[in-house]
Amino acid sequence: MTADARLDPPPGLAARAFARLAALVLPLAGDRPEPAELRRVLVVRPDDRVGNALLTVPLALALRDALPRARIDLLLARRRAAVAEGLRGVRVVQFEKTDAFRHPLRFVRFLRALRSAGYDAVIDAAHWHAFSLTSALLSRIASRRWLVGASRGASHLYSHAEPPPPPDMPELQAKLLLLRGLGLSPPAAPALQTALGIEHASWAAEVSRDLPVFAALNPGARKADHRWPAVRFAGLARALRSRGVPSLLTWGPGEESLAREVAESSGGAAFLAPPTDLARLAALFRRAALVVTNDTGPMHLAAACGAPVLALLHAPEGIRWSHPGPRFAALVYPEVEEAAAAAGRLLDRAQAAVEPAGR
Repeated sequence: MTADARLDPPPGLAARAFARLAALVLPLAGDRPEPAELRRVLVVRPDDRVGNALLTVPLALALRDALPRARIDLLLARRRAAVAEGLRGVRVVQFEKTDAFRHPLRFVRFLRALRSAGYDAVIDAAHWHAFSLTSALLSRIASRRWLVGASRGASHLYSHAEPPPPPDMPELQAKLLLLRGLGLSPPAAPALQTALGIEHASWAAEVSRDLPVFAALNPGARKADHRWPAVRFAGLARALRSRGVPSLLTWGPGEESLAREVAESSGGAAFLAPPTDLARLAALFRRAALVVTNDTGPMHLAAACGAPVLALLHAPEGIRWSHPGPRFAALVYPEVEEAAAAAGRLLDRAQAAVEPAGR
């Protein structure tokens, strides 16, 4: 069989050794449970990135809807647990990887509690293209009967290893293919949701008091090569102002100077937002008429908040991380004019959706 070129290299020798040891000392017993038998299911995604945590939420929600009698737990990195907290029918389990060396006793107690939780099935929801030893080991520790994961290295750890998704399938839908390992069908319309920001609605209203209608522009990104140039963000802000929509520039740690550069180049079309944490950023996105962002965590956060989103991708491969529906548009390294036209279409669609409700 020809290897799938989309997959990362297989895990190294040390990772394979740990995986073999885990399979030996943590055996799985029993056949796949029928959906009606499932009372406790755990989804594991300890990655510390905002987007990866958010993209796992629809899997937990799909399990909640398919298994109304089961308790659905979602293990997330402690710093990102808030993206799923407050969602009906999903219980968040917070994981702190640094406890392994900072607080070893607490870490051991966490693993013991995970092992004794009595999960009927566990899903390792790490990337389908790259093996995560941390996610795989946590999943194996939590599982006593049935364990589902992606077939991208050390597949012997799993009771069911789901093959890679079809080419060009968006990540949001690809993640849901793991449901097949429990005998469930993936939903046709996955829901990206978060309750983040709702509690800061009054704060966001005060911040944008002088901007009843605004676009939120987020020019930063964790990876520098994922950033659309600041001068183009400034040009887009000017284009949006020409149709009566000023811009509010949001920024994360280490990105204030970038946001200021955009503001200073925009000719007064864009204004700097105050510092925000993730929840306050979500609150601003919920009020925005449009969010424009690079291929980064805030792109997924804005989509989860229900905002119209224009995603500016650095390469065609980024389409994999896009979202379905008329409120999301993605462009690969566009010129300002192309981005402005796409932004205008999103604004028009959003306005058209509001007008019938107001009549």
